[in-house]
Amino acid sequence: MYVTVTSRPDLCMAVNYFSGFQSCATDEHYSHLKRVLRYIQGTLDLKLIYRRCSNAELLEGFADADWAGDVVDRKSLSGYVFKLNAATVSWSTRKQVSVALSSAEAEYASLTMAVTEAIWLRVLLRDLGQHVEDPTVIHEDNQACIHVAESDKPTRRMKHVDVRFHFVKNEIDAGTIRLLYIPSEDQIADVPTNNFN
Repeated sequence: MYVTVTSRPDLCMAVNYFSGFQSCATDEHYSHLKRVLRYIQGTLDLKLIYRRCSNAELLEGFADADWAGDVVDRKSLSGYVFKLNAATVSWSTRKQVSVALSSAEAEYASLTMAVTEAIWLRVLLRDLGQHVEDPTVIHEDNQACIHVAESDKPTRRMKHVDVRFHFVKNEIDAGTIRLLYIPSEDQIADVPTNNFN
């Protein structure tokens, strides 16, 4: 857990998964855990690199979800990655609290989590004397999710979505964030939501 939180966002999904079995682990879980440990052994040279970068976006985020990724309860994983001057500074993986009925809904819930982190990072930067004037760009690979977030008209297919997720629209309207489409193969936030399969 310590390594995941401090320097290895690529381990987020595995730590999230195994945390759910701390009190009821089986031999099968132990077998899968050994696979993760072999992965760590083979990637000890991976590290986060921080260097000065003058032409990068000050703060940018990436949000992603794996729709119905848990085969037991069919809940999705949300994940985000934030970069500050092109250096990765914040990441997270969490299981969503409810079952998403579509990939757009799963991505929208993940986007909500990323927007709350973006707001917190903007406040932190302001407290450190670095004012962020421009909207924080969040990259999303689901065009239906972007359409729902940016649309003023409610859609029939998303009317069941929890109201708390719709605060994303308010932040777009306020100019706090801006959504940009990114192809799935370039989505950095896919790392903390990806299985080791």
